[in-house]
Amino acid sequence: MNNGATSTSPRSWGVRRLTFGLLLVALPAIAAEPALASATTIPTASATVTPAVTATSTIVAVSSASTTAPVTMAVALTTPAAAATPTARTVDVPLYYQAYTLSCEESALRMALASQGINVTDAQVLSVIGTDTRSAYFDAGGLRWGDPYATFVGDPTGSQTALSGYGTYYPTIAAAATALGGQVLAAGEGISPATLYADVLAGHPAVVWVTYQWAAASRQDYVAFDGRTIPYAGPVEHAVTLVGVTANDVVINNPDFGREVISKSLFEARYATYNDMAVVLN
Repeated sequence: MNNGATSTSPRSWGVRRLTFGLLLVALPAIAAEPALASATTIPTASATVTPAVTATSTIVAVSSASTTAPVTMAVALTTPAAAATPTARTVDVPLYYQAYTLSCEESALRMALASQGINVTDAQVLSVIGTDTRSAYFDAGGLRWGDPYATFVGDPTGSQTALSGYGTYYPTIAAAATALGGQVLAAGEGISPATLYADVLAGHPAVVWVTYQWAAASRQDYVAFDGRTIPYAGPVEHAVTLVGVTANDVVINNPDFGREVISKSLFEARYATYNDMAVVLN
C-alpha cells in the first residue's frame, strides 16, 4: 500500500551508490575528451603539407589549422624505385624473306610494319616507292644512275653487279611506312648505333642499311641523273631489320639469310658504310 511517503529500500540505495560511483569515474574521462579530440583530429580542408626531405623516402610535416592547439605529425612517403633499364631485348618481329632479287629494303620494312600489326607485301611497298628503270652509264665523271633517295633505282629483279638494279634509301622507305599505316619514330642518316640500341631496347625495330654479307667495302659515290651525290660502295648495298640487342651483339632479321646474331663491332662498321642510315618504326 502506497501512502504517499517516500521510502528507500536497501536495494534501491545500493543502485544509487553504484550509479554515483560510475559517475565519479566517468567525469575525468569526459573532461579529457576535448583535448584528446584536438590531438588526433586533423581537418582535411585546412591541412598543409611541407616537404622536408627529397629522397627515396620523403618525410613531410602535416600541420593542423584547428582553432585548438595545433598538432604536427611526421609522415613518411616512400617513392617507388624506378624500373631498371633493360640491357638486352629482342622485339617480336616476324621473319620474312625478300620476294625479289633486290627487294631487301621493302622486305625489311615489311617485317618492321608487321610488328605494328600491318601486313603488306614487297610489291605493295614498291608500288608506293616507284622505280626508275633507266640504265646506268659512265661518263668522264664516273657512274651515272638513278637517285635512291627519290625512288627504287633499276629493276627489283635485276643485278647490282650488272648495274641492272640497285635499291632505295631511307626517304622512300619512311614515306612508304607512313603511307601504309605505320608510325615512323626516326628516319635519316647519322642515327648513331647507341641511339638505335636504345630504340630497340624500348621496343622499336629499325630498317638499317649495311653491306651485303657484312663485307668490307670502300665508298665510290656516284652522281645521280638529278645531280645528287649518292653514297655508293659498289654492288653490296643491303638492308636488314634490327630487332634485338644484347651486351655485345645485335639480332638481325636478314631478308636474304634469315635470323642472324652479329657482333656490335661488325654491325657498326658496316652500318657506317651508308652514313648510319636507318628508319626506326614506332
